[in-house]
Amino acid sequence: MKYQKILIKFSGEAFGQKHQAVNLALVQKIVDEIKDLRKMGFKVAVVCGGGNLTRGREVAKNKQLATHILGMQGTLRNVLPLEKLLKKAGVPVQVYTSFSVKSSYPIFSLNKVLADFAKNKVLIFAGGTGQPFFTTDTAAVLRALEIGAQIYFKATKVNGVYSADPVTNPRAKQYAKISYQQVIAKDLAVIDKMAVCLAWDNQLPIRVIKWEPGNIVKAASGKNLGTLIG
Repeated sequence: MKYQKILIKFSGEAFGQKHQAVNLALVQKIVDEIKDLRKMGFKVAVVCGGGNLTRGREVAKNKQLATHILGMQGTLRNVLPLEKLLKKAGVPVQVYTSFSVKSSYPIFSLNKVLADFAKNKVLIFAGGTGQPFFTTDTAAVLRALEIGAQIYFKATKVNGVYSADPVTNPRAKQYAKISYQQVIAKDLAVIDKMAVCLAWDNQLPIRVIKWEPGNIVKAASGKNLGTLIG
């Protein structure tokens, strides 16, 4: 098996539509995917996006700070049902928050996190990096590096990295593989540049794939889905 430790970021759209309540049927599909990955021997960590709740870049500049802070706290709205359904399915799980997110969950502590990961618990990280203006992509790369994950899977609404927005440009070309440098030089917006730079500095591969049940299992098993950044 090429990978043993993986980190997945599920975009907010995996939990529900924009500005709508979390859809438990959608969350159950995430739970089923995690269960399948564990059966195959993978150790799994998860970062939950919050795009179904709020996006800092979609508001005026003078409102971005407050929106980012609300967004970090708001990720708990996706984390809570995911944790609940994982436990219901008998999957051992532990949630950690960034220091700035107030909740009943413990604050991220690397020693405790690594101990739980060694026990094969599914780790869920809430609250991003704990700092405004840093995306959950950057948080995902940061946490992946801290836990020693061998790859970061960005499970999102598009099937990889394209030369342009495939929604607005039908002639956009999808890349099967692209370097960190090219993602930054071409200003490709599917993933935050800060996250790409951090991954590049530490040679952490990123695979961007469309979130559909079974896709992460296939990609983790070696199938070339989406786009590999590395």
